[in-house]
Amino acid sequence: MNPSIREMVENQTVFGIAPEASVHEAAVLMTTHRVGALAVMRGTELIGIFTERDLVSRVVAPRLDPELTPVTRAMTEKPITIASDRTPCDALDLMHAHGFRHLPVVDGEQLIAMLSMRDIPTKYRFMREKWIEMRQGVEH
Repeated sequence: MNPSIREMVENQTVFGIAPEASVHEAAVLMTTHRVGALAVMRGTELIGIFTERDLVSRVVAPRLDPELTPVTRAMTEKPITIASDRTPCDALDLMHAHGFRHLPVVDGEQLIAMLSMRDIPTKYRFMREKWIEMRQGVEH
């Protein structure tokens, strides 16, 4: 039986940041807590996600000043989320289909976790790869 995502992340702390915070503050928070993504929250509402990739491609590469750049300028708005009762395989499918490594987990409207690709056990990633290989073999 596949565990739900809720079971995988039940002891996880979600790290969030206010939209008006600077990218520098976000980078410090990410470094301090050793996470690759932050939830951008307006009160209890998830309005975006700020990732290491956002930092590099939207701040460093265009040479913006991290201390003067608000998180809202560099975040990914309206991120795709996954319900906590879904499976790790469902999460992998979403991550691969959209090309991201972090996925906010919600229970109803409430953000409960930030799932990282590295949170998903290797066996699920391996099974997904084998499944894709098998499907491609049948299609050709």
